[in-house]
Amino acid sequence: MMRLMRGKKGTKDKETKIRLMQWNILADGLGEDGFLTTEFSPIHESSAAGAERYQSTEFMNMVRKAKEEDVASGKIKTMKYLKVEQKRLSKMNPVSDKDNQEYVKQTEKVAVLTASVNESLLVKLKQKFENSPELKRVDTDILDWKLRYNRIKEIILRADPDIITFQEMDHLKQFLEDGSFSSRYTCVVEEQKKYITPTYSDPAREDDLRPENYMNHLLQSRAAFAPKSYSSAYTFRNERDKGGVDLDDDGVAVFWKRDKFKPVELGYLQNPPESIKTSATVAITLQHVPTNERIHVVTTHLPSGDDSVKEQERLAVLRNPMAEWTARRVCLDENGSWNEVAYEADKSFDGIVSYVRYFAERHTNDSSRTVFALDANSRPSFPRIRSAFLNGDAAETNVWKTILEGAELESIWVQMSYLDSSGEVMDSKYPFVATVNKMRGPSSNQPSKIGEHQLELIDHVFTNATESILVKAVVMKDKVEVPMAPVRYKRKEGEAELKLIPT
Repeated sequence: MMRLMRGKKGTKDKETKIRLMQWNILADGLGEDGFLTTEFSPIHESSAAGAERYQSTEFMNMVRKAKEEDVASGKIKTMKYLKVEQKRLSKMNPVSDKDNQEYVKQTEKVAVLTASVNESLLVKLKQKFENSPELKRVDTDILDWKLRYNRIKEIILRADPDIITFQEMDHLKQFLEDGSFSSRYTCVVEEQKKYITPTYSDPAREDDLRPENYMNHLLQSRAAFAPKSYSSAYTFRNERDKGGVDLDDDGVAVFWKRDKFKPVELGYLQNPPESIKTSATVAITLQHVPTNERIHVVTTHLPSGDDSVKEQERLAVLRNPMAEWTARRVCLDENGSWNEVAYEADKSFDGIVSYVRYFAERHTNDSSRTVFALDANSRPSFPRIRSAFLNGDAAETNVWKTILEGAELESIWVQMSYLDSSGEVMDSKYPFVATVNKMRGPSSNQPSKIGEHQLELIDHVFTNATESILVKAVVMKDKVEVPMAPVRYKRKEGEAELKLIPT
């Protein structure tokens, strides 16, 4: 969380302070997937009398070594290959002899790969701890949505941000209909409109979030919320909860204080669809009621994955001149009505960075400021690569470099001396600076991700404000101190891994 600070030129007024909270809250649909914590220790294999038990350090060593050996033996690659082939099999529809032959071959291929994966140490570890009471408590006592929702709300109300940017929001309706929260915050620009969750229908061409219908749905919702279409979070929740009226795909959202801001413009940049799937970046322009100053808040969520292929996917949504991009917006007119207004004819977008820059450049004509808050899923030091979507002579880059060079904004992590402009850690005593510190354990449904320690600085806020002040912690009513800033660690093994935070 930060305070965005700026003074009004030519006046003696005190600087305007805007407190922003950036938060990937971990979608409810993605939450119960075997995330680890050492809060419940020792860890037993089962609840049976005399079951083997392991202290935190011993257990983490076991998980880490199983991961290392499965990587070395090629089992992790086999797991990923199996996932691809299972998806291919699920799409087959054997309606002819030829198709049947292909179906049989594909079924046999999946069976062979499954047998190989079942010999991996991680799968055996999963089987060994499938009845561990301590691992089950992570889901029931920490990650259960009812508990998490109340804790999220409590933290927000205690921290008292002016603006909140969310990723992995899949309970928008719940936030909007909770009086204790919605009396202070909203994400809807036209109050008389009631937010309705998108629907999937038969025929599929009428689905609200199908690419060709997607932007119309966003504009009609009048909400600063852009859900992913056909998301895994929706699928998992639908299977677990058997449907429900509050069943959203996870997406990005911006909330603001009702009494402090007046929304004047709401826009979306739709990512180029991948088959039937799509998503978008949200941009909201808010007018600060006490001063009439304006702030543009842009938020998005980049694809996850810790390899060069996934970094290419992230670069492709940041800038890709070869793709077709769709941007639309609604604006508040002088009569107090919201209407669609086309972007200027001379403005075109080739990705998220150009969209962010569009707002940042308004500062040359007025005193407005821009904030770009996102879960980038990419650390500043990620190895640089050549973007497959730019001229072959283009220099090697990564997400961090692409945003800094293209959006004309500064990182608050640089302003606050956590990092230098190249993305390197400033304090060598603490080489690990992280906004996420989590790991999936043996009970995860994704064996290839078991033991993958995510200790990274992947949440970012970029701004053209002249100064940022980081609020490092908030003290709750029960005197528990909740960190609000990146956490520094000296060591990954033996320190950070013993302080895992599932969400």
